[in-house]
Amino acid sequence: MLKKKFIFENDHEEDPDDWSDYKNIMHLAKNRISPYRVTFETSDGKSFDDIIEVTRDGIIFTFDGLDEYLKFFFPDVYAEDDDGEYDARYYDAMYNGRWEWYDDFYNRDSDDWGEGYVTDRLRKNHLELIRDISKTISPRLYTKLSKMLEEGTPLDSELNIEIRDFLETINIGDEITEAYTDANYAAVVDEVPKGIKDTYCDCLRNVGVERYSKKYCFWKYEMDWGSCMMLYARFGTDEDKLLDLLFEAIRKDNIRHLPVYYEMQYEFWDTQKFEDTWNSGVERVLEKKLEEIQSDSEKYDEKYFEVLDKVMELGGVNTWITTKDRKYEIKIDNIEPTNSLITYKIKEPYKWQTKVGKTDIDSLISMIYNEKLFNMMEHLDKFSILRNKTFL
Repeated sequence: MLKKKFIFENDHEEDPDDWSDYKNIMHLAKNRISPYRVTFETSDGKSFDDIIEVTRDGIIFTFDGLDEYLKFFFPDVYAEDDDGEYDARYYDAMYNGRWEWYDDFYNRDSDDWGEGYVTDRLRKNHLELIRDISKTISPRLYTKLSKMLEEGTPLDSELNIEIRDFLETINIGDEITEAYTDANYAAVVDEVPKGIKDTYCDCLRNVGVERYSKKYCFWKYEMDWGSCMMLYARFGTDEDKLLDLLFEAIRKDNIRHLPVYYEMQYEFWDTQKFEDTWNSGVERVLEKKLEEIQSDSEKYDEKYFEVLDKVMELGGVNTWITTKDRKYEIKIDNIEPTNSLITYKIKEPYKWQTKVGKTDIDSLISMIYNEKLFNMMEHLDKFSILRNKTFL
């Protein structure tokens, strides 16, 4: 069996420039040579002079941020010119508060709203407020919600979509979505940096690399000469390069790494912060709307709530409705509270060009259900004359 040897006492006959890393470490540990004359490098000639400082007590590693720390200690995972390099940069941005979490969530949450995922997370207190709001506006929804809450049954998919359409119709869909985005943001903005710190800040202790500062992570790390010598005892011989053994020891330590950057929000998530922010945010929006309906009745046209209910039956706002003759598609954009007039867009199926109009609910229903005797896209004004309405 090959035996390792580590003791070198008679070194005066050798040129110090030819000493191995191990021999240098032995002399540095005994304070026999100046640290300024020693440079450590890998077997392929990389010295990392911008990162490594040799001192009398050991090695100091200094990094300009998390990404540099990761690329140095974990070159196989965060190699340059590879996807890992981008992950390291993204983690650095997340850790230092430069990641645009809000924009990420806002873009996705708008789609989630359309799919009904946002309203599916409404709590009982939210549904009770929506029931109270719907009492005046939509008797059909009020009856359904009252029955569901009385029986204690869960929100089914059909009623969920009806609630989504209702909130959109009374113009608070965007506010509810913003509350959802706020909650998602709150759940990750502190939890992700904490997860990064817990994963990597002190993960190299087993190989002898310790944090230099008790306050800061990913800045300075130190490795004393005793820990350096232990690498030789555990992994190599006296002829091996120190940095080669260090990187080998890190690879063999089976350190748990972070998921890819776009999965970080699922790995590190504060449920309590999400629930607190979501619950209070939605409550504020709904309570404000309920108070507005109850106290500012003069701002609503006498037919406004009736029109809202009919629009709900048609499919709500921001939904393309195909006319009965299948010649056109109509989307309701807005219902004006002061006069109950409906602003809408109209287009031919499978085409992008739209025209914008404004009319009352009866006119709109006629447009949807009656056969058209003329091209609405070319002669929208003819219909307005018949209904005595003006179009935009």
